[in-house]
Amino acid sequence: MVSMRRTILIVLSLTVLLSLLPSTTIAATYVVEPVLVAQPVYAGMSFYVYRPYNMPSGWFVTFDGYPITRTPAGVWVYGSYNGTLLSPTSFVVGSISPQSLPIVQYVPSARVSSMQSLPVTPLPPLPAPIQPDPGAYFFAETVTVAPTYVPDWTTQSSFTSIGTWNKMIDRMGILEKPRVPIAWKGERPEALFVWTGKSWYQIQARPGVSEKPSEMIKDHLYALTRMVKNNAYQWKDADTAILANQAAVWGYLWMGRISPSNL
Repeated sequence: MVSMRRTILIVLSLTVLLSLLPSTTIAATYVVEPVLVAQPVYAGMSFYVYRPYNMPSGWFVTFDGYPITRTPAGVWVYGSYNGTLLSPTSFVVGSISPQSLPIVQYVPSARVSSMQSLPVTPLPPLPAPIQPDPGAYFFAETVTVAPTYVPDWTTQSSFTSIGTWNKMIDRMGILEKPRVPIAWKGERPEALFVWTGKSWYQIQARPGVSEKPSEMIKDHLYALTRMVKNNAYQWKDADTAILANQAAVWGYLWMGRISPSNL
């Protein structure tokens, strides 16, 4: 009888302990698996992302450590921290190196697994100061500061006026040949705007025809090349990151380098 009571008590004790385990000792396990996603604005472009357990819904991280999300139109864009909150930017993934953008990487929290004391080697004593020769002349070392590069187009109202054309534009990029800025709106725009060095050249869609930008611009490349050459205009590599930032300020998606094959 005593042994039976003892057995019943042991069984009840084990039952209570097992019922408490999920809430006290079993922690949730999150498995991070890479996911292959496609960037619809660049034909054939795909890349891997993963989603840490503590990322907000709809947010992922690229394998070089940058937070990204997908817009309602399906375009993947980089994210930026506003305090502790993530918000989407106008920088399209794949359009420009994220290291040149004003965004920060996603940094997961880390725990210190161990502490280690390192021996500190004392520094050698500083040598005695050298007394200057009263008869010698000393010249202060000239320090040159590299000037901040400011592109000419940032001060040209004919260029910057495009920042107010948000009814006709929602994205910008760099045309590959000729290498100049280009702007348009939507997948099948009513007009393209291409910078020729002095003004924005407008290419209208054909009446009643819904065309992609690549179809709209292919018949104008020769004329554009001549206008850029006549204006002696040359786009510099340093201008690209500056224009990408400015396009984001204007609220335009930055599409990066564009060629007729992937417009």
